Amino acid sequence: MTIQIHYKDIKETHQARNADEALSKFKKEAAKRAPFLMRAAINAMSDLRFAGEVVSRANKAREKNDPAPKSAQEFLTWAQTNGFLTIGE
Repeated sequence: MTIQIHYKDIKETHQARNADEALSKFKKEAAKRAPFLMRAAINAMSDLRFAGEVVSRANKAREKNDPAPKSAQEFLTWAQTNGFLTIGE
């Protein structure tokens, strides 16, 4: 998957069996690259709470009002649609 965080492309390839596992890997990759205090905050969040925070911050940056995701699959769909994530076969 390719993740875009703070306008930096992160090219990583991960295999996931389902949406929940993919979201967990997305979160781990984001935490790994975040500053120390942000990393601690990300690691303390549930995967779905992290997804909601990503959507919230993206909304503020782009002046949009997308709803927080209710599932990992909903987040992955949102992330793909908005160019934050590319999922290949």
